[in-house]
Amino acid sequence: MRGFTYLSKVLHSHSSYSKLLVLCSVSTGGLLVYAESNVESGKQVVEQNQPESKKKRVVVLGTGWGGTSFLKDVDISSYDVQVVSPRNYFAFTPLLPSVTCGTVEARSIVEPVRNIIKKSSGEIQFWGAECLKIDPENRTVSCRSGINDNLAGHNDFSLQYDYLVVAVGAQVNTFNTPGVMEHCHFLKEVEDAQRIRRTVIDCFEKSVIPGLSEEERRTNLHFVIVGGGPTGVEFAAELHDYVYEDLVKIYPSVKDFVKITVIQSGDHILNTFDERISSFAEQKFQRDGIEVSTGCRVTSVSDHFINMKVKSTGKHV
Repeated sequence: MRGFTYLSKVLHSHSSYSKLLVLCSVSTGGLLVYAESNVESGKQVVEQNQPESKKKRVVVLGTGWGGTSFLKDVDISSYDVQVVSPRNYFAFTPLLPSVTCGTVEARSIVEPVRNIIKKSSGEIQFWGAECLKIDPENRTVSCRSGINDNLAGHNDFSLQYDYLVVAVGAQVNTFNTPGVMEHCHFLKEVEDAQRIRRTVIDCFEKSVIPGLSEEERRTNLHFVIVGGGPTGVEFAAELHDYVYEDLVKIYPSVKDFVKITVIQSGDHILNTFDERISSFAEQKFQRDGIEVSTGCRVTSVSDHFINMKVKSTGKHV
């Protein structure tokens, strides 16, 4: 977060800077970009009934880690700050795996953006909309409200800015693996966690339907996590506890058909951590019956199958 603090100090101490660009990677894989626009342009922009201000305007796109961290540090007394995001809350993403299994409720990891900006020393405006276009020459952003169209009011509006902070995050990298978008779940947003939880329960419900073969039950109850980093490992552990502490009590007839597999392209799970942590996690998974396939790269995904390439042998399985 030091980068965001520094950026805020720059805005406070050097308001005359022009054409400054700072690019910072954030923990969630997104990007925060700060830039000052060309201040010579004089194009008229329709504002949303906002009073004239002598302060320079800072428009922040996004309410994730980058955007909210910036808001906590920026000097509100020196700048007119406007926030635009289709998501009116900040989500504490490290707890998403816990939400998927009900260990933590979704409402416990979100904080309304309006509560965050209310704690600031000055006034910050928030607009629930998405940015469709950035016009750096005329220093405007074109936005559209994502609110239900049946409600009264205009959906499109524009905001003028002197400084623009782009902190909209990033899309999940599928590495162009065929079938991933069509057949996989992602764990990036609160909605993703809730969707995964519903899907896990649906898998159990489908598996107790009469007439299914044992092979069909095993297929329905085989949960595969691709990625042995912190999120994948945490989700595998949470899923194991959820299944064996809760679901098997509700669906005892299919307990023996459940299988959890973690696929990791590296030689070990949690390979960015100390070797002792990685070894402990692998041993714990082994005791819990969670299968760990390391050194395997997923090459394609279909409705019921995952194709992998073993790095050490080059064989496809």
